[in-house]
Amino acid sequence: MHPNEPKRSALTDYPTGICSSQPTVTAVIPVYNEIEHIARVVDALLAQDYPALTAIWFVDGQSDDGTYAVLQQLQKRDPRIQILTNSRRTQATALNLAFAQAKTDIVIRLDGHAHYAPSVIRCSVQALLATGAGGVGAIARPVPAATLIGQSIVAAHTSKLGVGAAQFRQEAAKGWVDTVWNGCYWRHVVEQVGPFREDLPRTEDNDFHARVRALGYGLYLSPEIQAFYYPRQSLWALWRQYMSNGIGIAQTLFTNRQAISLRHLAPAALVLSLILDLALAFLWPPAWFVFAVGALVYLAAVLSFTVIAWRKEPGLYVFFLPWVFATLHFSYGFGTLRGFLQKH
Repeated sequence: MHPNEPKRSALTDYPTGICSSQPTVTAVIPVYNEIEHIARVVDALLAQDYPALTAIWFVDGQSDDGTYAVLQQLQKRDPRIQILTNSRRTQATALNLAFAQAKTDIVIRLDGHAHYAPSVIRCSVQALLATGAGGVGAIARPVPAATLIGQSIVAAHTSKLGVGAAQFRQEAAKGWVDTVWNGCYWRHVVEQVGPFREDLPRTEDNDFHARVRALGYGLYLSPEIQAFYYPRQSLWALWRQYMSNGIGIAQTLFTNRQAISLRHLAPAALVLSLILDLALAFLWPPAWFVFAVGALVYLAAVLSFTVIAWRKEPGLYVFFLPWVFATLHFSYGFGTLRGFLQKH
């Protein structure tokens, strides 16, 4: 289903026919080793200005850094806070565990590695009621970093050469989209879509949203929903994250092609073309020219988008930005190729 096509209304399909003007909400937060952020997340959820937030469920993946103990202490602050244990530790398992037990009209998935304005739940519910969408989400706004490496990673997350090509990462984006971040869904839509795929540990949301769209429901991106996430703060952490993401993309491609777009495969195409050109060059010397042209085109793109980032926000971080771009592209590309090989 194309984002601009007419949408099936989740309000029309509401089980009792008439939806309350203040539907009840369960917030679900999968966590694992979030000791640095967990108290802040709890504070943000308890500060929500939506009165019908009736359940706040943390699904802990057997954290070993003290997160679980802190949650137990914080649980005493409000009876809505409950802790579920997720022995398999994947996001999909955590969401399935909580969504299956939720009894509210709406369920919202939140990230433990993020920060939320007091209006997040209210604005999410308002967007669902105003649009009739099956699910809504926020723009993924990165929290500013203190170090130059961290600042360059933030810049790459908002650049269209980095990971800013996704609509939910673009500050000015709004409207019907293919996928959302921090999805907020009608529970009756979730029941129709079915559980998250637990064999897709990194791209379960892409697959889930493709199935939402396949049922005719729309996904709506609302800039009024104010949510902020904490990007990785080192190149090594970024490499591991996007290597895993790339593997997940390959796994998803084999199971639900509607969940993947061409932009997801671009890094793999870049890495594969450079590898093949380099290998061919050792057998056929003229191929060195092809390899050099490909490498120079990529370098020109990286430098061009680095200049664009500097013009948008000047700073010394730009000296690290080319390395961040390369880390993102090559980790994601190698991860995707590794995922393909694991399937064969």
